[in-house]
Amino acid sequence: MAAAHVQSSGRQSISTGPSTVAPPSMAAAQAGRLKDAQLVVAVHDDAADFFRSDVKLVDVASGAIVGQLGGQSSAHTSAAAGLICLVPTGTSGSAVRVFNPATGSVTDIPAGPTAAHCGLNPQFSYVFAQVPATKEYKLLRIVTSKDYNDNPRQQSCDVLTLGGLGQRWRPAPSPLVLLSTTIPRHRAVTAGFAHFLTTTRTIGYDGIASFDLEKEEWRLSLLQGPLPSESRNCCHSSLSLVELNSRLVFVHHNYLSYCIDMWVLADLGKSTWFKIQSLHLGSILRGWEEPDKGQPVPLIPMTRPLKEIFAQPLMMLDDGRIAFWVAFPNSSLRLYDPKTCKCEDVVDMGKACGMVGLYKGSQVGLA
Repeated sequence: MAAAHVQSSGRQSISTGPSTVAPPSMAAAQAGRLKDAQLVVAVHDDAADFFRSDVKLVDVASGAIVGQLGGQSSAHTSAAAGLICLVPTGTSGSAVRVFNPATGSVTDIPAGPTAAHCGLNPQFSYVFAQVPATKEYKLLRIVTSKDYNDNPRQQSCDVLTLGGLGQRWRPAPSPLVLLSTTIPRHRAVTAGFAHFLTTTRTIGYDGIASFDLEKEEWRLSLLQGPLPSESRNCCHSSLSLVELNSRLVFVHHNYLSYCIDMWVLADLGKSTWFKIQSLHLGSILRGWEEPDKGQPVPLIPMTRPLKEIFAQPLMMLDDGRIAFWVAFPNSSLRLYDPKTCKCEDVVDMGKACGMVGLYKGSQVGLA
């Protein structure tokens, strides 16, 4: 489905900087310069209102903010194939908002009432993606019901097709095992599949559940992760899944060995992975100088001042450099050069800012 199939209910301007609002013609003037740019979609929360945020398009190479949609009331924001999806607060009858940076249009889609979900304090998580075979945009929602001790008890799923008939949530099969949904970096979308780290291990390895977005069903078997569970030397939160240049990549922050290890999935059916990088933590994150050999290394890093604890790989540029998003204590965008083993700061996004998607300039009309 092309973006034009979603009917627009209103239009808002795209700004060319953090605070200056400009008409769409100004964004068009940048087209030639940015058509080949790699863009990060970032969400900056409003310090005065937890449920309001600004959506920004950031040029990976320069750090320049080339587009912005301010003051959005959203509990969840995600991006896919040129569109940005904002799910508002509330769980019943709320419209899903879709922003098209190419045109500046903002579309509200009446999703209708949601299906009933059992359990105490249900927790909602979302994945927004485009199906490669049909070009449809779909939103997958996973609802986690909890028991009286606030432990996950069961999960159910719904799917919404943007521009589809009725545009209402419809039930989808529940996952075969409990998924890790509270940490955004524990999920990624590649090649029409939404992948989730699970709370279940498969024969000593971390399990990954995969949802087929076209068929709207779960793969019957779990994908086996590349790293034996006893070898990760840390808790589950040290793992992440990312889409790196259209491939699924498994990332492990090995704090005992002072390195970030990365594997790429070669065969989904056979759970075949190849290790592609092992980067020294100190080359990406601040505060990770070489350890004192006489002192024990903690399994979980201490958050003392100036010590950063996590870097998410975003994309590999044409010149071989790798873009990373560092989220704590401040959010920042960095470029790592494998030739020099050094990292360059591109832009500091401050606190309360998260990364929700990646684009090429041509995907958002900058062509």
